[in-house]
Amino acid sequence: MKKVYLIVLAALATVILAACGGGKEGKEDKEITVAVQLESSKDILEIAKKTAEKEGYTINIMEVSDNVAYNDAVQHDEADANFAQHEPFMEMFNKEKKADLVAVQPIYYFSGGFYSKSYQSANELPQNAKVGIPSDPTNEGRALAILAKNGVITLKEGVGFDGTVAAIVKNPKNLTFESIDLLNLVKAYDEKDIAMVFCYPAYLEPAGLTTKDAVLLEDEEASEHYALQLVTREGEKDSEKIKVLKKAMTTQEVADYIKNNSKGSNIPAF
Repeated sequence: MKKVYLIVLAALATVILAACGGGKEGKEDKEITVAVQLESSKDILEIAKKTAEKEGYTINIMEVSDNVAYNDAVQHDEADANFAQHEPFMEMFNKEKKADLVAVQPIYYFSGGFYSKSYQSANELPQNAKVGIPSDPTNEGRALAILAKNGVITLKEGVGFDGTVAAIVKNPKNLTFESIDLLNLVKAYDEKDIAMVFCYPAYLEPAGLTTKDAVLLEDEEASEHYALQLVTREGEKDSEKIKVLKKAMTTQEVADYIKNNSKGSNIPAF
């Protein structure tokens, strides 16, 4: 009787473990959580969902409201990937947080540019004018590279896209640079004391602007350097989930959406 009882107990334990472990594992393996910050990123993932479903996977979209939360979510295993940033910004996060995020697939790129409510060209800027640039180092470098490329300022030799205000060696108009959070740059466009402001296409809509309104616009090579990337953890980059996600986000349907729903501002990078 004792022997039978032990056999039944062991069998019951096996069933319970299989139900708890196997069921949970199966669900997790078929669900892909992606953190996003931009509405356009969300729209692309909505299209990608259909392709992922054919592979037996479900894409869950995690919406966040700032430029740190989407990386924290991936680094802390709250999301499998994010789709919200270019690789230089990710590398800055890795350095600051000692994280191990990796860019696994460029999805699209767009041109950063400068916009002004009062001036048609950078040559018209008055002496001592205020210019709004991003407050984070990678986007600051991108903005200053545009100014340097167009002869508005001169940067120390060799800084490339990593320039800072401190690296400016020539500033003929004695411009003053105001560091502004990336998400607030478009609001600065309406401020009377700011003559020109850097911004991205995704943030221009509230001001009724497109890249055609830019005073200065970066070239395609620079834009490709800052392509918006699919990002995950180092240990997950070759996982089945990420393979499915990459496939789902690089279809012709996604490419068509990128081209047709951005007024020509966004260009597929795959």
